[in-house]
Amino acid sequence: MSMHPKTKQACLVTGSSPKKTQLCSENFEDKFSSLHESVVSRILSHLPTVEAVRTSVLLKTWRDVWTNVTELQFDDKTHRDPGDYGFTEFVERVLRDIGSPHINSFHLCSVNAYDDETLLISWLSNVLKRNLQKLVITWYELESVNFSPLFPSFGSLVELRLRTKSILDISAPAFLPKLKFFSLEDARIFNMSSVSENLFLNFPVLETFEASHCCCFRTDTVILDSPLLRVFEMFKCSSQHVPNDSEVCKIRVLASKLEKITFSGDDSQKILLSFPPSLPDAYLSLSSPRWAWPKKFLDSFTCVKSLALELSKDFAAIEVPKFRHLVYLHLMYDMTQHYKFRQFLKSAPVLEMLSIRDLTSPRSTPTSRSLMELRSKKAPDCIKTMLKVLQIRNFRPTNLQLSVLRYVMGNAEILGSVILSTPNPMTEEAKARILSYSKASPHVSVLFE
Repeated sequence: MSMHPKTKQACLVTGSSPKKTQLCSENFEDKFSSLHESVVSRILSHLPTVEAVRTSVLLKTWRDVWTNVTELQFDDKTHRDPGDYGFTEFVERVLRDIGSPHINSFHLCSVNAYDDETLLISWLSNVLKRNLQKLVITWYELESVNFSPLFPSFGSLVELRLRTKSILDISAPAFLPKLKFFSLEDARIFNMSSVSENLFLNFPVLETFEASHCCCFRTDTVILDSPLLRVFEMFKCSSQHVPNDSEVCKIRVLASKLEKITFSGDDSQKILLSFPPSLPDAYLSLSSPRWAWPKKFLDSFTCVKSLALELSKDFAAIEVPKFRHLVYLHLMYDMTQHYKFRQFLKSAPVLEMLSIRDLTSPRSTPTSRSLMELRSKKAPDCIKTMLKVLQIRNFRPTNLQLSVLRYVMGNAEILGSVILSTPNPMTEEAKARILSYSKASPHVSVLFE
């Protein structure tokens, strides 16, 4: 394992001669002997733990200095052989010898699948007793870890990130009074309550919530009560064995200060979100491999003023509700599917800024009929009377993208700016062609980025 440059520079065991070693030792003591122990501990806490431990060979007086560190960072990337127990033995030694009564953070990153999964639980039990504030576990090779016995000990945590196959059995309202950042990946959450089909999460100072590839079991409604929450992110989550006729797990976010929701999903029959109507911003990435997205799901987002919408080619919606407050829309879709473009613009009556990104496959070749289809349709009212700015990101002067550009420019009566963000410089001929297009607005300007 390589040594941190500063540690390597300070290490005295590699001196080329006794005289040079003595000189280095004197310089080392001159610089560090006068520092207060708490200062030295803070310096060592910023090093990976393995290198902090290595400082014990610098001087006799430094043999136990590392035991006062308050930040622990373990990474076994150099131990590729699961049969090599050097890493686990090192962690065991550090936790046995550490003298700090308070551990601020515990970072553990592992790329191996060790046989004894109880090791992790014993390590966490040790540090959680020391008023731990930040816990980050990244361990994808474990089959599963049941963190349920430790959950009552999470009360001191300010930040919790679990990136491993984890199990959480929650039988009573979960209360984490200090938690500000909560991130779960690949977790299975079970409602073990015998008196309620709902799962209550009371995190009074939480600011950011992230859940990725998680599944909730035996729960009708998850209630997240976090009045200070600002960011809510959910990616590819689902539910199973939901105790209601619709088999849809409802997630209620009680957060009056919520600023943005990011949601990515491909199963419209599993999750239904609800949150305060004051939400200003949302990002939705939706696909529909089996069922169309119900209007009820999209209804939850009609309060937003800014919406980024990424639609897969198989996306389908039974009905699109009115987004009566929507001012800015970033629409990412397959441009051959003109009906999606019109479907959402017809539902945004006060839209002023439209940003588009084409998700059409490079192998897709639109027919002449599909190119004419959009131009033959009546423009939505928002394009005619409200739209002020059009941006096409990753713009390429293909027939498909040019047809959308001409459609908007030819119908937008108060359009002020068209921004074409191109990955490669455009030829002057291509620019001149675009500038010659018919424009419904006499004040429109075209900017090539």
